[in-house]
Amino acid sequence: MKTDNIIYDQCNYSKSLPNNTWENDTVDSQHSHFLYITFTPVLILLCVFSIIFNLILLLSVLWIRRPLSPTLYISLSLSGTDLYTSFLLGLSITLNSLLPEGFQVYLINNCMSLGLEALRLGAIVTTAGHLIMLSFNHYIGILRPLHYPATVTHGTVTVFMFFLWTLPPSFLFAYFNMIPCQAFQSLQCQLYDFLMESKFRTTFSVVLFGALTTMGIIYYHIFLIVKKHQATRSMYKQSRSVHFSNPNQVHRQTESQQSKNEKALYTTLIIVGSVVVGWMPACLQYYLICTDCIIKPNWASYTVRFYTYFATNCLVILKSAVNSYIYAARMQEIQVAIRKMYYTLKQKICGGNNEMDMTGFDQFKYSRSSAKSRQTVICRISVHQNPNKDKNQTEANQNITKDDFELTKFNHYFQKGESPNTVTYL
Repeated sequence: MKTDNIIYDQCNYSKSLPNNTWENDTVDSQHSHFLYITFTPVLILLCVFSIIFNLILLLSVLWIRRPLSPTLYISLSLSGTDLYTSFLLGLSITLNSLLPEGFQVYLINNCMSLGLEALRLGAIVTTAGHLIMLSFNHYIGILRPLHYPATVTHGTVTVFMFFLWTLPPSFLFAYFNMIPCQAFQSLQCQLYDFLMESKFRTTFSVVLFGALTTMGIIYYHIFLIVKKHQATRSMYKQSRSVHFSNPNQVHRQTESQQSKNEKALYTTLIIVGSVVVGWMPACLQYYLICTDCIIKPNWASYTVRFYTYFATNCLVILKSAVNSYIYAARMQEIQVAIRKMYYTLKQKICGGNNEMDMTGFDQFKYSRSSAKSRQTVICRISVHQNPNKDKNQTEANQNITKDDFELTKFNHYFQKGESPNTVTYL
């Protein structure tokens, strides 16, 4: 008892606990109950949706061919961090908002709530670190493509991801345990006003703003590099166009290259735009609103503040779902793996054999584009051949590879006077 009295004398504990999702205020209990019961389930459902989407991407790794590329490796780890962040945010909203405010059910104590908050904030920093690592991965691949395999290795990526997963939550737990008379040093973790003070919020916001700024600079430089390469290739193609007998071929090649560059630029804009839209409102709210900040916690009515925090949380959760689409679902390897996973589950549930052989599915998928390009090249070569050549050429090609068989087939059609376009555009 003497120890407890000494602690109470040294530290000024507050009996009321601040809410981790949005701040409490004196308001009509029925109205508050209605808001929590109506809107917090929406946030929880969004978290569940983000968890399911990211879980599908992570399970698809079982159907991906090895070894994984660094970009794919980082993207899958990013999906894991988004799943982890969505789970912690949904759990925090359920235990700290929906159950106590909506149903007056308290399942966790103050120390458990603090630990959950440390894990949640650490997961956000881990996600930001993955985004920065992925942006540097893209930057090195574009700026120094010849040195990329030696620079971005599997071992290097694994070391960085290990520190990204472990350092942020470990640092936050240690910090929560070093604050005098607060957090884990307070009696039963009753006092954690530092979470609502500008010192902590400014430090945490600087980390997020620094991540956003770094990503913006990197992707802006990538944008300039791609535009410069696009202009250089366009000038090079125009200067060589006079040497080609078929100007349409040059035009098609130029359009194809421009289409690839425009797609890369479009993806870059999606990356930067989604991060800014998803995180910037929450970062500004976290930085500007606190007990000793420019904007006080009671800056507006309870309803206005509730809807504001609801909107910022929605954007953060949606960003976790969009991350997976941008960085993983747009990759061909992930698309093939998800397709194979679907056919495998369908076969196990429904029984029977699928029309498509699963053992050769990825070879079929990956060979389609290359097969089309081979057919196009073969047709362009064959169209210049003399139709009056001896038919022994066709018989001589009977024992060659599959690609040469396409050429034989085309010569056969061409000698019969059929249109070559029927083969070119198959």
